Amino acid sequence: MSKKRSQRYICPFCYGSIDMSQVHYACNDPLCTRTFLGTCSEAEKRRYGSVYRPEEEIDVERSEFLGLDPYGPAAITTKSHIIRGSVDGKCEICSNRNTDKLCPRCHQIITKAAERWGTSIYVLIGSESAGKSHYLASLIETLKSSYAQEFDTKVTPTTANTADKFDREYRNTVFDGGRCLPPTPTYEDVLTRDPLLFDMDKGDGDGARTVAFVDTSGRDLDSSDKLASLNISTYISGAAGIMFFIDALRLPSVRSKLGLPAEDCPDAAAALNYVAEIIRDKNRLKPKNPVEIPLAVIVTKCDLLMRPAAAGEDEDALFGPESSLHIPREQGSADMDNIALVGTEVEEYLRRNAGQDLLDAVDQFENHQYFAVSALGGAPADGVLKNGVAPFRVEDPMIWFLNTTEKRRWL
Repeated sequence: MSKKRSQRYICPFCYGSIDMSQVHYACNDPLCTRTFLGTCSEAEKRRYGSVYRPEEEIDVERSEFLGLDPYGPAAITTKSHIIRGSVDGKCEICSNRNTDKLCPRCHQIITKAAERWGTSIYVLIGSESAGKSHYLASLIETLKSSYAQEFDTKVTPTTANTADKFDREYRNTVFDGGRCLPPTPTYEDVLTRDPLLFDMDKGDGDGARTVAFVDTSGRDLDSSDKLASLNISTYISGAAGIMFFIDALRLPSVRSKLGLPAEDCPDAAAALNYVAEIIRDKNRLKPKNPVEIPLAVIVTKCDLLMRPAAAGEDEDALFGPESSLHIPREQGSADMDNIALVGTEVEEYLRRNAGQDLLDAVDQFENHQYFAVSALGGAPADGVLKNGVAPFRVEDPMIWFLNTTEKRRWL
């Protein structure tokens, strides 16, 4: 039985909780904008008429969401007449009913798949240089290729903007150019906030499911106050899942055991406590209540740790040749036993090398699992990926999310 449309919708762009009876529409008739601007009241003309592009309407909501002056030269304008206050999409100019729904806060399109099933938002969090962006690039490439083939699922960009952004900011650099990605801009850079949206369709007649990936900057994890001031708390508290990344090679214990020079290391436990704190505050949870948003704790760059200990090194800092990471997941199956086996080993690894404080922070999340992945498959040299890209187990966290946390079972 198909799921009925929810009356509320979480927008993956502005992260607002939207009443679907209050959505706006975009009219498909290109003549309506010109007609509207020629016949509207003086008050409407002042609000929606652009002196810079007289043939287009000012998109006030979109401009304000991006922090732009709606009446300045950089304002967002549109050739599609925006219908406000209609319950059925009927245009007051041409009387046609339109189906292109817009979020009333940010005016991003609400796709049919997102309207039906909702959008599952997955947020990537971790310190600077933990490998979040490289992981996201490899995850999406894997979902579109080997995952799609293995699980008979079509994975496609939801919008043209996502397709362009992924190619321009991720794929062209990593996979085509063989280069490392620059640091992720902070959330204060409003023009880079848009998430990457993909439709996942198993072809079972139930339609596609829309997933959104939000890549965050490690610089935004300084404190819970900063997270709240940047409004990051809004999308974290509404997430379908949180991916928390740890670069083990920056942990003081690991560096000491491998004979590496000491360096300042971000406090992973404190960062995760910040995240739990803002979720509790935003969702009005008592301190003793567990956080219900699923959490995947991901150790990155594991390819550099999957080796025997060299002379003078402590094997406790490595996964080694006998690690369960070497046991492949059963193809065509979620293989939750394999994921649990790896999770137990990674949890113990972090207990030895990051301490109980981190595990206590993780335990605040009612549903959590531990993972180890390699986004690139090898260490870059001066920002260049000389041996190409060979992702390792990057799909495991998403398989876990899709199999255990989604209302609609996928695998």
